Amino acid sequence: MAVLPFCSRAAGDAGDKARELQQVRSRIQALQERFRRGGEEKTRAERELQRLESGIGRLQQRLRTIAEELDRDGQQLAELQSRQQRQLEALQTQRRQLASEVRAAYLMGHQQQIKLLLNQQQPASVGRVLVYFAYLTRARSERIASLHETLRQLRQLEEQIEQKRARLNALQQRKRAESQRLEQQKRERQALVARLSQQLQAQGGELKRLQADERRLRELVASLQDVFADISADSGQRLPFAKLKGKLGWPVRGRLSKRFGSRRGNSGLKWEGVMIAAPEGGAVHAVAAGRVAFADWMRGFGLLLIIDHGDGYMSLYGHNESLYKEVGEWVDSGEVIATTGASGGQTKSGLYFELRHRGRPINPLRWCAGKPSARPG
Repeated sequence: MAVLPFCSRAAGDAGDKARELQQVRSRIQALQERFRRGGEEKTRAERELQRLESGIGRLQQRLRTIAEELDRDGQQLAELQSRQQRQLEALQTQRRQLASEVRAAYLMGHQQQIKLLLNQQQPASVGRVLVYFAYLTRARSERIASLHETLRQLRQLEEQIEQKRARLNALQQRKRAESQRLEQQKRERQALVARLSQQLQAQGGELKRLQADERRLRELVASLQDVFADISADSGQRLPFAKLKGKLGWPVRGRLSKRFGSRRGNSGLKWEGVMIAAPEGGAVHAVAAGRVAFADWMRGFGLLLIIDHGDGYMSLYGHNESLYKEVGEWVDSGEVIATTGASGGQTKSGLYFELRHRGRPINPLRWCAGKPSARPG
């Protein structure tokens, strides 16, 4: 009985944590909605870009789920077929054994069994022969029963295999349909990005837009600062982020196309992170353990994911094709959190990567080891 107060207290603590996390998620969702809409009115084309890129991200997630189901069901089908083969081999063995016994019994015949009994001179010998005949009869009955059971299992396996094949066919059809929708949305997006680019050039508004996008990102990071500070950590002991300087792995394998602090064309602005050119659909990895603070579409950065690593440190991953994590989720170092893409109106696939400390950008080249091109695939 002494453990009851402790159990009650533990259950209460778990409930408090869940409520705290829900409150934080609500706050972040409100922030996401605010920054999704933007401080200034989006053009119709920008709203359409957001819709298309968010839809592409969802389609990619569904295709990933379908691929996982296909892989799992394929393995299960292979196992069922292997079991079926073993049962067929067992059935053949049982049939041969039973046929041999039936043939021997037929050759001996009923009269031969009586003659064998009458030829026995000693009562003990008669008893042994009777026991032997009873054993043969019982063994034959057991083999017949075993044969029937094997046949039953084979019928059951055949039904399971047919069901699994039907499910695999349905999944393949779903995959084809979703892939066609994805290709259509990508074509629409490509045409829209070209139209947006022409509009910006015609209006000379690129600098203004870049400045607005940078300002809104700074505001977002400031709003998210210490957002999880009031929630006790339940992720186990982790090395402080500050101790990882120079040891972080790059989030994606690719070529460094834009460096921290370099000029952004003729805009006069500087890059506050790095751009890593990488093929579309590549795995994006968390550079360190932490908690997802933001996962949504944002103008200028597309599908953006931000991880809070504690002590004021954050990592930002932009222009993703799809996001695999939701706000509040814990992630481990190296865990796949997204896939590379060109969301946010980019014309080339890659990842925009930033590190920040208390809202200020810090140079990823000083924190990550080696080059992104040397990252294991």
